[in-house]
Amino acid sequence: MIPDLFPLRLLLAFASGWLVVATVTSVADAYGAGRAGFVGGLPSTAAVSLLIIGASQSVGAAVQVTTLLPLAFSITFAFLLLYALPKQALFGRRILVALLFWFLGSFLVALFAPDDFAFSLVGSLAVSSLVFFIHGRIGVEPAPRIPTRFSLVRMLWRGALGGCVVAMVVTISALSGPLVAGVFAGAPAIWSSSLYATSRAHGVEFSRSLTRSFMKTGIVTIIPFGVAARFLFSALGIWWGTLFAYLAISPAALLAWDWTRG
Repeated sequence: MIPDLFPLRLLLAFASGWLVVATVTSVADAYGAGRAGFVGGLPSTAAVSLLIIGASQSVGAAVQVTTLLPLAFSITFAFLLLYALPKQALFGRRILVALLFWFLGSFLVALFAPDDFAFSLVGSLAVSSLVFFIHGRIGVEPAPRIPTRFSLVRMLWRGALGGCVVAMVVTISALSGPLVAGVFAGAPAIWSSSLYATSRAHGVEFSRSLTRSFMKTGIVTIIPFGVAARFLFSALGIWWGTLFAYLAISPAALLAWDWTRG
C-alpha cells in the first residue's frame, strides 16, 4: 500500500478528469457525438476512485466500495435520461433537474439499499434496461457533426473543468464510508462536464444526442468493469486488478465502439 498522500491523490484525480474531458470534447469537435460518447462512456472516474481508495486505505475497502457501484451507476444513467428528456429546454434547466434527481436517487441508494452486491447488480440491470428503453423512445435525434477548428486554449479550459469536478468527486469518495464512496464513484463527473462543454460549443441538441452514446458505452462497460474489479482486486491487488478489469471488458468496449459508430 502506498503512503496516504492527499495532494498526490488529488493530482491523480484532477489529471484523469482533465484527460478524459479534454479528449471527449475534442473528439466531439472532430468526429461527432457517437465517438465522443464512446470515449466518455468508458470507466474513468470509478476506476480512479477505486484505485485511490485501494492504494490509500486497503484492497478490502476498494472491494467493499464496488458493492453499490452497479446500482449507483444505474442512477447516473437515469441522470442522462433526465438531461435528454425535455425536447425544448435550456442547458441550465436540464442539468439542474438531472443533478437534483441524481443527488436524491443516490442519497436513497446510500441510505436504504442493502449492503448486498447481488441486489445491487440485479437492481442495476433492471433500472439501466428501463432507462435505456425510455431513452430510445423520447426521440433524441443524432446531431450532425459541426466542423470546429482546434483550439489549445479551449481544450485546456474544458479539461480543467473536468479535472476539478472529478477531483472533488474522487476526494469525497476517498474520505467517505464504503457505501457513500460507492455512490460517489458513480457520480456523473465526466458526463456533466462534457455536456456543459459541448453545449457551449455545439448547442444543447448536440449535447442531448451525446447522452445516447454515453449510455450505450457505459451500460456495457462500466457495470462489467465494477464486477470484474470486485473479484480481481482480491486476487491480484489494486494495480494489476485494475489492468485486468480493463482487459476483461475489452470485448464489450469493441461492441460499444461499433454501437456508437453513427
